Amino acid sequence: MKNSSFGPRPDIGMPMSTGSASQSGASRVWSHVLLATGCAIAITLLVTSYIQSSLGLQALKELSTQTARIDQVDRLQMLLINAETSVRGYLLTGEPVYLEPYEQAAPKIDRAIEQLPMTFADHANVDVAALAILAREKWKVMSEAVARRSVGEEAPDDMVGKILMDEVRRQLNVLRSNVLEEGRAVVGRSAGRFALAQNVGAALAVATLVLLIALFAVLQRQFSLRERIAQLHASENERLDAQVRERTDELRQLARYLTNAREYEKARLARELHDELGALLTAAKLDADWIARKLPDDSQIALRPRFDRLKRTLADGIALKRRIIDDLRPPLLKELGILESLRALAFDAGVGPEIQVDVELPDSAPEIDNERALVLFRIAQEAFTNALKYANPSHLKLSLTTDEHAAHLRISDDGGGFVVEQRPLDRHGIDGMKHRVQTYGGEFAIHSTPGQGTTISASVPFR
Repeated sequence: MKNSSFGPRPDIGMPMSTGSASQSGASRVWSHVLLATGCAIAITLLVTSYIQSSLGLQALKELSTQTARIDQVDRLQMLLINAETSVRGYLLTGEPVYLEPYEQAAPKIDRAIEQLPMTFADHANVDVAALAILAREKWKVMSEAVARRSVGEEAPDDMVGKILMDEVRRQLNVLRSNVLEEGRAVVGRSAGRFALAQNVGAALAVATLVLLIALFAVLQRQFSLRERIAQLHASENERLDAQVRERTDELRQLARYLTNAREYEKARLARELHDELGALLTAAKLDADWIARKLPDDSQIALRPRFDRLKRTLADGIALKRRIIDDLRPPLLKELGILESLRALAFDAGVGPEIQVDVELPDSAPEIDNERALVLFRIAQEAFTNALKYANPSHLKLSLTTDEHAAHLRISDDGGGFVVEQRPLDRHGIDGMKHRVQTYGGEFAIHSTPGQGTTISASVPFR
């Protein structure tokens, strides 16, 4: 027996190495830092995208405004050109049909001229009011020429109209150029913003990629640490389980040794009582008989009651000695085996007419050795003693069955029962039965209900 195994072991329950703990803490800190950096990059990317989309929408609105202004300039110029062409055709031919474009353009030109100051109010480098006056003068000259040709007068030289038209065209071209220049500036600014956004997006993408790589590396390190910690835990648990199994086996062997030693001491004491005390009592009984025979007749009559009481006392002592020996070491168990011992135990319990005992035993049980037979007998003996002492039953049942692995003992009664969960003060008998079974790696169970009896089951493996 290894006594050192029952002493304290300093390595049981030791914490993990400080290196693994510090590495795990550093990886956790880096994970938090990378996560915060990733959140900052994501927020920056969202803000940049929102600003770029807002600037893009603003640029689109400005380009749409510039396009509308160019369309208005071109429309005014086309209306004047169409009206001038219509008037010239009418002046040359005198056919009223040529005046149809002129008449249709009249209200449109008025609206276009009226919209010029409102549309180009922010263009200080172009005199929009002067352009509107020139356009109206050009329209007035054309109207007067049409009126003279309509009354049959000869059309005068149109140099004034030409000069006005050239000036209107020049002013419109300048205005168109300014609008186009503004549009190109808007496009240039938008292109610069898009380029900046592209560079920022590329930088953020690269930063995100680097962050993902770093985060992947940290996660891989954490996974490695977790796997290492899991392996350490598994190996530590295996070591502890092996040590627990070893110590349990040692304790079981020790308990078996102590039980066998106690049974051996009982057997030795039984032999001493049988040999020594039995010889003394037998010799005293023989001497008493011899003295009674050798006394004179008159003395025998006077001392007969005393001798009879002495012989009864010696006989009672011999019977008491025999009962004590039977309790210490059942003679039937050694001589006839477990089956006859259990049958005799049940017969003794059912001597009185108020208790009925049923016995179910196999025909033979060669697999049960002497040690396990003694365990089964002691359990049955303790169960019968407890039932007769505390439960006051009217019916007891004892059964023993065997299979290829274990012997199964079952004792039941219909007595008062008790609550198993509520541990009684005098429970040493039950604990003794349980520990006897556990020393051989068996199973012990007790089921009891107040008023419904008690059932004790014990299974003792053969190996």
